[in-house]
Amino acid sequence: MSTVQSLDRAIELLRLISANYREGERLSDLVKASQLAQPTVHRLLKQLVEGGLVMQDADRRYRLGHFAYELGLAAASHFGLRQQCAPFLARISQETGDTAFLVVRSGNDSFCLDRQSGAFPIQVLTVEVGKRRPLGIGGGGLALLSFMPEAELPAVLTRIAPHLKPYGGLTRSILLKLVAQARERGYAAITDYAVAGVTSVGVPIRDRTGQVLGAISVSAIASRMADREAMV
Repeated sequence: MSTVQSLDRAIELLRLISANYREGERLSDLVKASQLAQPTVHRLLKQLVEGGLVMQDADRRYRLGHFAYELGLAAASHFGLRQQCAPFLARISQETGDTAFLVVRSGNDSFCLDRQSGAFPIQVLTVEVGKRRPLGIGGGGLALLSFMPEAELPAVLTRIAPHLKPYGGLTRSILLKLVAQARERGYAAITDYAVAGVTSVGVPIRDRTGQVLGAISVSAIASRMADREAMV
């Protein structure tokens, strides 16, 4: 196995572990999700543990290690998107009354950087801060998928397709239709597929060159969003 291939596989294991950071991941779960041979996964995990990026708890579940935490703290000082967007996220949640989310792309996933709740009695807290989901899930994730460079889309869809079924039976073909609708409207909208009875609307955040840096979305119960989508 080449060094580059080993690095790619180790990074994928880190993504899988971080996606379930609260409960941790068993070796068998990582083998199944990564579709790698068990000896390969075990060897890579051993190296990650030795490097402090991963730890194994008393229940033999793998979690992010102390060095991953240190890297996160060091990197946070260079990425101010959460701080820059915080006042806008607060204003959006206040004006809509619903929950607003800030998400960024992380490989083939969306990663929730922040969320702000509104004043409406029923708040849709579809994803926690620090949680990742496949691109295309939720309004923000769909916005990231829809407005990424066209050349990247086929490969990303191939990578995320095996992970879509738990999200309301979402498929690659359905995602392609949602992507086409988002590009036509200029914003993403998805109902039921992340959480039944919920609609999420998302828009991309771009820098001055037009590159997508992240996305902001608003989620609400579908009946409430039905007549308010354009406003949101």
